[in-house]
Amino acid sequence: MKTLVVYYSWSGKTELIATSISKVLNADLRKIEEVKKRNRFFIFISGGYSALRGKCSKIKPINFSLDSYDLIFLGTPVWASRPTPAINTFISKADLAKKKVILFATMGSSGGEKATKIVTEKIKAKKGKAIASFIVKTYRVKEEDIIKRGEEIAEEFIRKKGKN
Repeated sequence: MKTLVVYYSWSGKTELIATSISKVLNADLRKIEEVKKRNRFFIFISGGYSALRGKCSKIKPINFSLDSYDLIFLGTPVWASRPTPAINTFISKADLAKKKVILFATMGSSGGEKATKIVTEKIKAKKGKAIASFIVKTYRVKEEDIIKRGEEIAEEFIRKKGKN
């Protein structure tokens, strides 16, 4: 089964999880990047507001195809209990038909359940299937513990796959 880990990360915490998962699973790794860098001062206002409204943002061209992947891990930070505008854009442009997707969200304190539910609905609307989701709290968590959690997510997937 060919696996892809694709993610957006503003603070680097989602990237830690994504990288850990890709290493354990020997999966391809792709980062979604916004065209315009978000200002650190305004991120919570403009980013949170855009996420709350379900907006999309301009992202750099997606220079990879999902055609050859059987499984996609999709990672997003949680902003205002919602997925980020960059993830909204990626999903709107991606051909997810018949793709199995495992979602993971990173968050400071709360809102992960709502964000993963929203992403699940967007994936269903694109004819994909969200088969699982994971939420990782990252506020005041050491980088090595975030990395360890990413490894645990991947190992849990391997264990469950072996039982099917």
